[in-house]
Amino acid sequence: MKNKINIKIINLLNKLFEKKRLNKMSNNFKKEVSFTGLLEWDEERNKLINVDVIKNINLESLFFIDAQKKVLIDNTKYFLEGGYANNALLWGSRGTGKSSLVLAIYNFFKDKYVFSIIEIKFFQIIYLPKILRNLEKIKKQIIIYCDDFSFEKNSENFIIFKNTLEGSLRKYPNIIFYVTSNYRHLVKNMNNDNIHQTHHKDTSENLISLSDRFGIWIGFHNFDQEKFLKVVFYYSNFLKLDLEKKTIKNKALEWALLRGSYSGREALNLVRFLKSKY
Repeated sequence: MKNKINIKIINLLNKLFEKKRLNKMSNNFKKEVSFTGLLEWDEERNKLINVDVIKNINLESLFFIDAQKKVLIDNTKYFLEGGYANNALLWGSRGTGKSSLVLAIYNFFKDKYVFSIIEIKFFQIIYLPKILRNLEKIKKQIIIYCDDFSFEKNSENFIIFKNTLEGSLRKYPNIIFYVTSNYRHLVKNMNNDNIHQTHHKDTSENLISLSDRFGIWIGFHNFDQEKFLKVVFYYSNFLKLDLEKKTIKNKALEWALLRGSYSGREALNLVRFLKSKY
């Protein structure tokens, strides 16, 4: 009997502690969410904090993704003007401009509209439902930015994120998600060869249902050699690299072979490397 009473007391204390913690979290939101600009969630302090923009990326410095730019610009503009815009999934090869495009979009619109971009890191998914509940009464437009997300099949994070997105479609017209991933359906090791087989149908539909929460899919792909070299020469001029064009070309081809990629990120990495060496 005594043990039962002790368990009840412990459970009651736990509930009171959790309620106090949530109230504190809510108060922190009220203090912080009036800020505009780039924010991120600090799970230790249970509040949003401002983020300084380190990368001053603009749309003009992103090459060979004009179609992708237009789609995201149009969707963002419609959203910031009060429209019921789509969540956007930016998927594709690493280093092809997915994250850079989101930051460039922020820089493009930040002086024209009052809005926030809140970055949620992958390990913070568990806090996402609480964050959204506390943002419910905020009237300004908010973009939740999730960079480099991917899930194992049927993981707990997969379920939390899918259910959160599903709920956000119903409750939060002033909040949309911009998510980047290397995977089209956000799921690692998904066997597309089996996707239409009967005994895999239920599993496949469950996995695809996450990406279906995004009204817009924007694909990014590696450059070919010609495009890669054009980007290399752009960064060479921008960073004032003092090398002959032939030398830069040879170094670029060697670099791409070594790194296994013709991406824009590798073009910039190469020029920074050469700039520090010569």
